[in-house]
Amino acid sequence: MTTRYLLVADPVSALNPRFDLGVLLSQELLRRAIQLDYLDVSEADVGLPSERFLAGLPVRPIERVESSRMPFWELGPLRRAGVEEYRVILQRKDPPVDERYVAFHRHFAAAPAQIVQINRPPAIYELSEHTVILRYPEFAAPTRVCASYAELEEAVRAQAREAVCKPKSMFCGIGIAFFSPDAPADQLREYWQRWRPEVVVQPYLEAIETSGDLRILTIGEKVLGSVLRVPAEGSRLANLHRGARAAAMPPTPRQLEACRVVAEDLNPLGLHLLGLDFIGEHLTEVNITSPTTLTQINQVNGIRADVDLVDELERMWRERA
Repeated sequence: MTTRYLLVADPVSALNPRFDLGVLLSQELLRRAIQLDYLDVSEADVGLPSERFLAGLPVRPIERVESSRMPFWELGPLRRAGVEEYRVILQRKDPPVDERYVAFHRHFAAAPAQIVQINRPPAIYELSEHTVILRYPEFAAPTRVCASYAELEEAVRAQAREAVCKPKSMFCGIGIAFFSPDAPADQLREYWQRWRPEVVVQPYLEAIETSGDLRILTIGEKVLGSVLRVPAEGSRLANLHRGARAAAMPPTPRQLEACRVVAEDLNPLGLHLLGLDFIGEHLTEVNITSPTTLTQINQVNGIRADVDLVDELERMWRERA
């Protein structure tokens, strides 16, 4: 086997080495002399039958990584590779989980079971990061999925203070809006028209103002680390891409118990790398498509969680082999 790992991601121009877990992992993989290929999702023909798609993946070897410069990867020439060449496939395409996202990853659902996929289709598109928490009502923030304008208006009006509205298919804080229970109907209708067909509504949790939003990253049953995302002054969005700052904060026993329960449920579905988000003790999301914050976890805790993650990936493929 000439190549062991495949990194599937958006075009290089769309990746930010300050946040991207794939860029950080590529450094550790090359440090260990593990061969690594990159598949740009925009170069793949999703219209092919799965057998042909998987037999001729358009890949380039990552020959060098230097995250402090652009471009951060030095790539080799394009070649066609069969999926059976790989022991681990890192699925790192960002949402939205739209028709192209599903069409692309549906092919990889047909890949041989002995290949470790992080994370494995079809669960990454059959489950939603915003609504999978409904499987864990004992830990989750109250959450309602609205499939019509009437449901959205009803959910917003039912809040005691404010409603937090999120487009179901988006990520990184895109489309998040706050509405008071007496928000004008035309504002709600405009929001619905822009972000339909499904919007998630949760109550505004005041803990965001005092303790921020805690991301806990897990692989299998192992907690890799945590990082607190604190909104920038004047903002209520705790996304690092939206100007929030990273800080250290250890998880509480209840949060760790939630991580255990969620991992125990989702790992058998092929969802091994999870980013669990907590506001106070409430679980608000579980990131399953391309969880990030590994760089920030390292920075605020003074650790090398990327080393732990690669160790776990190596253990997983050896077990399957």
